[in-house]
Amino acid sequence: MAKIIKKQYAVIGLGRFGCALTRGLYAEGAEVLVVDSDPDKVNEIEPYCAQAICADATDEAVLEKIGIRNLDVAIVCIAGDIEASIFVTLTCKQLGVPQVIAKAQNERHRHVLKKIGADIVIVPEEEMGAKLAANLVKPNMIEIMSLSDNFRMVEIRTPLKWQHKTLLQLNLRNTEKVTIILVKRGDEIIVTPQATCELLPDDILVIAGTYTDTKRLSAKATETVLDTLE
Repeated sequence: MAKIIKKQYAVIGLGRFGCALTRGLYAEGAEVLVVDSDPDKVNEIEPYCAQAICADATDEAVLEKIGIRNLDVAIVCIAGDIEASIFVTLTCKQLGVPQVIAKAQNERHRHVLKKIGADIVIVPEEEMGAKLAANLVKPNMIEIMSLSDNFRMVEIRTPLKWQHKTLLQLNLRNTEKVTIILVKRGDEIIVTPQATCELLPDDILVIAGTYTDTKRLSAKATETVLDTLE
């Protein structure tokens, strides 16, 4: 039987989006390397990745040293600093990363990133429009992000049969083939919930899994989901 080789990912930039992406990949068993210049963010994410590096990713020597060219996918999540985003994206392409995904601040930023070779560019405004359209057609589930290897993260509200049950009782990895990576409970956010976490009716769940497995959950969700990750 042929051995399955897992893809190796780099997440550059640990904002809310980058952190959620890292935890989602980690929950699916992917090997993830993260880079950010903020030591507090690096320390916080360290348990959820293979390697967490505190460094300036705009320094080409840093990307060379961490072996970025040996990874399969680099996701550049530093859209707030357009110059840094462009430089890091270009450097990743020049160093030979097979797939580079970048988050853009606006349409002009997206255009530049595509021009310099980014394989996939995510524009928050466009993503929100797509999510709203999906919410109108399938109001019980919103896609947060999809990657080309059939992995995606979605939001649903707690299905009726899951309410007032712990993750241990539900055993979702086996019964639904998905992983809950985050629970949004009012103003509280529970990251990587423990097995003893009891799901409540108004909880919004961020779930990671394949397209088929996450799509199946839409019919089980109890209410329209309007909240999304920024």
